[in-house]
Amino acid sequence: MFPRVCGNAWRSPKRRLADAAVKGPVNVMQDTSGSAPREASKLITCILPDDGSHKALLEALRQEEKQITRTEVVSCLMMGSLADAEVKPGTLPDAYLARMVRVVVPEAEADALFEFIYETARVGRDGGGVVLQNALLTSTPFVLPEGVAEEEI
Repeated sequence: MFPRVCGNAWRSPKRRLADAAVKGPVNVMQDTSGSAPREASKLITCILPDDGSHKALLEALRQEEKQITRTEVVSCLMMGSLADAEVKPGTLPDAYLARMVRVVVPEAEADALFEFIYETARVGRDGGGVVLQNALLTSTPFVLPEGVAEEEI
């Protein structure tokens, strides 16, 4: 049997499922708590070589027409699985520095922005990296207040 804590504060998983069936499905896009607004979004992830293309991409995303502010850049070591490197049996090819750029965008703008990122970061060139897109359950829009100074990239 499941323990009872503070009266009805803790409910068994079976009871929670029964309550959910009575109430019906929950719309995660609906704001029921008075918290920040949520929107359907997609996450675009780019893995780019460390040649400065990530800086050009971030500058292009921040321009007036795009105004994308939800980005993240991470330095990482990459290893090409199909690299033409000659290695001894039982060893791996040398790793190289790369940049992973992640951008959260509204679902309606995702496909157009995916194409924009592909072209701007020059992913189609030899060794240009890769771009991936996947759906997020939800996200919170991020808007800077008026008068905040722009940061250098």
